Amino acid sequence: MKGFNAIWLLVLLTSVSYLQADDLGESYNVMCSKMKSCALQSIGEANLSPAMRDMVMTQLEGACVSVQQQFGNVADTHPLYGAASKCLSSMAKLSCDEIENMNDEPTPACASYEKMAASYP
Repeated sequence: MKGFNAIWLLVLLTSVSYLQADDLGESYNVMCSKMKSCALQSIGEANLSPAMRDMVMTQLEGACVSVQQQFGNVADTHPLYGAASKCLSSMAKLSCDEIENMNDEPTPACASYEKMAASYP
């Protein structure tokens, strides 16, 4: 269950600013699928009831939709587009163990994106 909590927290924390268009949209889809896969792995290890598993998956899907909605305004011509796509891609490349042990530290690509986003007008 600890692993699931870490993954859930990471999904929520990555909801800081990312999506739209081809590369970014694909990066988002891959990242979201990765989070779901890691959550399912943790759920399997936690022996959750089917009802609890369904509830968790519904919450994860909601988190993915929320992230997608937040990033819908980052068009491919937007200055943050490339950095946002690289951030999501870097997250998707991590293993479930790496994600679980990140301790809220962003990947280098996400740290760069966060810095750019913070200074963007």
